[in-house]
Amino acid sequence: MDRKTWIVLLLCGIALAVNMHFRAKVAREQAEQAKKEAPAEVASPGPDGAPAATGALETVDPTVDPPVEETTVTLENGGVVFEFSSRTGGINFAELKAQGVVGAEDLNVRINRHGSHGVGALVRGMDRFIDGGYTLTRPSDREIVFLGRTTDGMLVKKRWVLMEDATGAEYRLNLELTVENDSGNPVELSDVGLFAGAAAGLYKREWENQTGLFYKGGKFKFKAVTWFKKGFLRSARSLFEEEVPALKYAGVSNQFFTTILVPDEPYDARVWGKTSTVELPERAGGGEKMAIRSALSLPAGTLASGAGARTMKFEVMMAPKRNVMLLRIGEGRGKVMNYGWFGLISLSLNWVLNVLHGWIFEPIASKWSWGLSIILLTILIRGVMWPLQNKSTRSMKRMSLLQPQIKELKEKYPDDPQKMNQEMMGLYREYGINPVGGCLPLLVQIPIFFGFYRMLMYAVELREQKFLWVDDLSQPDTVAVIPLFGGLPLNLLPIVMAGTMVLQMGMTPKTGDKMQQRIMMFMPIIFFVFCYNFASALALYWTTSNIFAIAQTLITKRLPDPELKKKGGGGKPGFFARLQERAEAAQKAQQAQRAKASGQAPPKPKKKRGPRTGG
Repeated sequence: MDRKTWIVLLLCGIALAVNMHFRAKVAREQAEQAKKEAPAEVASPGPDGAPAATGALETVDPTVDPPVEETTVTLENGGVVFEFSSRTGGINFAELKAQGVVGAEDLNVRINRHGSHGVGALVRGMDRFIDGGYTLTRPSDREIVFLGRTTDGMLVKKRWVLMEDATGAEYRLNLELTVENDSGNPVELSDVGLFAGAAAGLYKREWENQTGLFYKGGKFKFKAVTWFKKGFLRSARSLFEEEVPALKYAGVSNQFFTTILVPDEPYDARVWGKTSTVELPERAGGGEKMAIRSALSLPAGTLASGAGARTMKFEVMMAPKRNVMLLRIGEGRGKVMNYGWFGLISLSLNWVLNVLHGWIFEPIASKWSWGLSIILLTILIRGVMWPLQNKSTRSMKRMSLLQPQIKELKEKYPDDPQKMNQEMMGLYREYGINPVGGCLPLLVQIPIFFGFYRMLMYAVELREQKFLWVDDLSQPDTVAVIPLFGGLPLNLLPIVMAGTMVLQMGMTPKTGDKMQQRIMMFMPIIFFVFCYNFASALALYWTTSNIFAIAQTLITKRLPDPELKKKGGGGKPGFFARLQERAEAAQKAQQAQRAKASGQAPPKPKKKRGPRTGG
């Protein structure tokens, strides 16, 4: 590389570092502003002063008041501990036994840890909680029944039962909600809702657009916490409220975990959402994160006073976002992964990754099984693309053999680039060369890369999985912290990835002009910055892909060089040649039309200039 190129690379590196610094600063300022503007939590009213029950539900003893002190009780299975509260008759949190928190493997992840109330608590609107306290019974070790009343006079029974014999059963419970109106006034049930829980990022580097609320009626919709923040052309939003026809499910999620409320039958519902800020512990990087909480209304219907009870059934799922598990459950729950534009690719790659792990590596190498699965999946992808890559490499070699003739064309038509391009396309057509053939593998790899990227972003399977020096494939592989800029993490895999990418590019035949070559030289820097603070699994994939490409190039170099032969009959015009011919014809027709409209004679064709002889 020449001196100018090194200067440009250095300036780009400095610009990227400055950009990252100021983006972090802006994010902190926005979080502080959101904290100032966040509405105060509305505490649920206590049982004092609640209307007396009059025997509306047969199982409610009207002479027994709910306890003033909160009582907690748990339901537990092999993978999850659900803690319930007598204050709300809902789930305070679900503790996942196999999922450690970031920075403290001895502590387990708790879903709804930031919820002010339990999942399944009754609300009016978003934050007005109306549970008045409950008494509880335990018919079995898999069931809890809460009996009580709301602060506005409804008698309530909540029956929670752990699910059995179903996909993901350890994360799923059935909720049977029975309500009866004893207030003396009619109650519109659609004004009452169920609290769907809260979610927030687990660590400092988790992106805010990975946390949000979602719902599925006709289509799946996701609203990230960034939807509430002040934008360039809009003010901050304090409340989300949406009418959803035929709601199938709703909930909240962060990068790896979710809470889903699923009605027994779809119904027209209203979904609410609000945000606040929470403090992260130092082990997770410290600082503030935006949290989101959500609720959904009950099915519409007027419940007259003394008209009898009404029962509604829901499923509550508090689980890691495992793509394969959600797909097996069905009902469109796979959408909760929120893979985005390249969802089909991400879904397929995740399925294959789980197959490779479960069938091959887990039985023989459980310690590094997920890292080995990523490597094998990368090799399989590159193997499928080998014929295309090989064809591309040979096309680039043939183009390099044409460079002397292309140079002559540039010297022959220095003042007529249009004619030069036309002759160049004719030259490519004459020798049967596709000028974009060398770019095709890169164009194919781009959607695969972003599909892999989105898949790894939400692959909860990779949490706490080790590989070589990597402690957690879902986190950057920080091996040290450099005391610069407040502590710069030294991540080794992205450095190895960038080095292998530079080596691969150095072995690739040079084509195109200097500007195109310099643009390609920036690719290692772009991917280095892109992957540096991302999950180390992505850098592992890209490094393996580069090493495979290097091996492929070495093998290809041992093959005989392609011959530069003219095609019989000159060949048909290619796609780009046809485009150029159409553009030239359109330009000439436009010039003739303008000349006719102005009453002038059509422009005469330029006199061809002879080639330069050097004399």
